[in-house]
Amino acid sequence: MGEVAADTVLSVGAAAARLGVAPETLRSWGRRYGLMPSMRTDGGHRRYTSDDLALLFRMQQLVGGGVTPARAARAVQTPGSGSDSGSDLVPEAGPRRRPGGPGGRVLAVPGASAEVRGLARAASRLDAEALHGILGDLLAERGAIATWDQVLRPLLIAAGLRWAQTGEGIDIEHLLSESTINALRLHCGVQRRPLPGRPVLLSGSPEDLHVLPLHVIAAALAERRTPVRTLGARVPLPVLESAIRRTGASAVFLWRQLLNETDRLDLAPTRPPLLVVVGGPGWEGVDLAPGTRVAHTLAEAVDLLSSAPR
Repeated sequence: MGEVAADTVLSVGAAAARLGVAPETLRSWGRRYGLMPSMRTDGGHRRYTSDDLALLFRMQQLVGGGVTPARAARAVQTPGSGSDSGSDLVPEAGPRRRPGGPGGRVLAVPGASAEVRGLARAASRLDAEALHGILGDLLAERGAIATWDQVLRPLLIAAGLRWAQTGEGIDIEHLLSESTINALRLHCGVQRRPLPGRPVLLSGSPEDLHVLPLHVIAAALAERRTPVRTLGARVPLPVLESAIRRTGASAVFLWRQLLNETDRLDLAPTRPPLLVVVGGPGWEGVDLAPGTRVAHTLAEAVDLLSSAPR
């Protein structure tokens, strides 16, 4: 069972993140099987306690082992059954599930937060629905940059490390990236309308396919009501310059993941002057034009871009 602090009090979204399931799954378990949060705030909002989470973790273990949700729920709620509740249950007839769910072993994230471990469980099961639900709630509660720094970056690093060490898990990394982009786009869509003004352009460098950081920055700028246009991956510099002229952009951000010492960054001058910000490990050693700003984190990039005169 997962570790649960004795003083845990969590919303449905936070509890779902710890288990690695969609928030709607917990709501369904509550409606169908009575596994409801036992605490209410002064404002009437339901909250899960440490005892509630212990039941949910056990429920998840049984369901993951092939026991039907209805039987698992009855087992974990049997009075006096203790932490071994449901130990005598066997899966329904059918293919036996592998430990850790259809995705195999859970992605290793040693020392990570409970939210990261929960998201790792969902990613390892290739459970896109759970990933969307968890990420949507985390983005709403914490914002794009905090969700990236505290949850997504550690998990993506772990997925990349697993692939590098074993040659496995590229499917996990791809699904996690796609789910993250979808969640970030939805998050952008529920923000207030951008304030009037010249937009910020976000672009991948000409040979780079990595676009996830662009979507994180776009979501963070949307939270600040900064108008933004995301051009995507592998944008040739003449195309970027055309987009700058057509939109009258106030600033442009270029992400570059891969190192290629033969490339240069030399955008044509504009009137009024354009703020140019670059980010990513691939800019090391690249000849940058005077005045180009280097953002060492996505948070720094957002601060620079949102401060550009519009």
